[in-house]
Amino acid sequence: MKFRVELRDTAFNIKEIYDEEYFDLNWSYSAIGGCGEFSFKLPRKRFEERALRGDFNVRIYGRDDSSDSYSLWYQGLITNKVPAIQGKTETIEVSGHGYINQLSRIYLNNITYTSQEVSLIVKDLLDNYITTDTNVTYTASDIEVTSFTVDSIQFNDDALSAIEKLADIVGGIEYGVDRNRNFFFKARATTVGIRYYLGKNIRTFEDNQDFSEIINQVYVQGAQVGGTYFQFGPYDDVNSQVKYNLRTDVRQNSSVTTSTVAAQLATAILDEFSEVTRKARADLMNVTALIEGTTPIPLVNEISRKIKYGQKKYGTFLYSGLVNRKLARINYSLTNNGSLNVSVDLDKLRPAISEQISQLEYNLEQTRSASL
Repeated sequence: MKFRVELRDTAFNIKEIYDEEYFDLNWSYSAIGGCGEFSFKLPRKRFEERALRGDFNVRIYGRDDSSDSYSLWYQGLITNKVPAIQGKTETIEVSGHGYINQLSRIYLNNITYTSQEVSLIVKDLLDNYITTDTNVTYTASDIEVTSFTVDSIQFNDDALSAIEKLADIVGGIEYGVDRNRNFFFKARATTVGIRYYLGKNIRTFEDNQDFSEIINQVYVQGAQVGGTYFQFGPYDDVNSQVKYNLRTDVRQNSSVTTSTVAAQLATAILDEFSEVTRKARADLMNVTALIEGTTPIPLVNEISRKIKYGQKKYGTFLYSGLVNRKLARINYSLTNNGSLNVSVDLDKLRPAISEQISQLEYNLEQTRSASL
């Protein structure tokens, strides 16, 4: 499979096309952010890079060997170029990022929304602040309606931070700018659509198990009244304590005043952190199509020839069987002989209730602010 790098100016007029000249080509895609970083090198001398300017558009196309046609795999903009001399060899390294970073250039000056569902806020930010001053576009179908209505929220920050805050409040959201410069804000996939087999699709697989973040007992320290804090708990996950011994965490939230709310917050924390945090990385082979062809990216299964996702303790499996993972990041690189290398970073799914932590904390803060 062959790849082409295309350079365009800020008005998207073609300036240069690199079919064979480039080397060390790399790019990435993330579920949060969309098109990520890219870099490549050109065997050119210093001062021969006049066409390579900041904010110039870079597109990467992959050729279908069966039809001999090219399709777009990536789009970003240049942020850096480095002419380098080593002995008699001169090169120019070009690097940049996807168009999601343009959102950080837009400042929102005391913008307030009241009693609006989150997707309506996102669309308003796109219509009035983002699409007017960036190269980012969107279609209404790529902004999904959420189940959360914001009482009141104010932004005194850049547009990217505002989008991040809204996504965190809702929970379970993938957002970013794709290869067509289209912004998306969608609920994370809940069904498996990608299956990788060890030995067939997976060359190497690393399963990182982090035991350091386990929490199986929670105390909640709430609001202060008359110099005394509301104290709630302990809330326990006994099964986790049997496996990993006691691991206590004290959460502070000045808006908590009732045991019901404290229990809701503690339950969400225990659901997410009472088990080992699992992250994986896989080097893939035989990749001939774009993995992130649709948004959101489907969930992933890693399938072994035997039970691999397991750890045995005193004759009992702590984990076994297929595990649904979310695809966090895809890394593409092209070797100098033209071979495509692909690796993926996989994350454990968060429990559904833990996605509600940010909503709960937001509502608590609204209640606290209203009482001041």
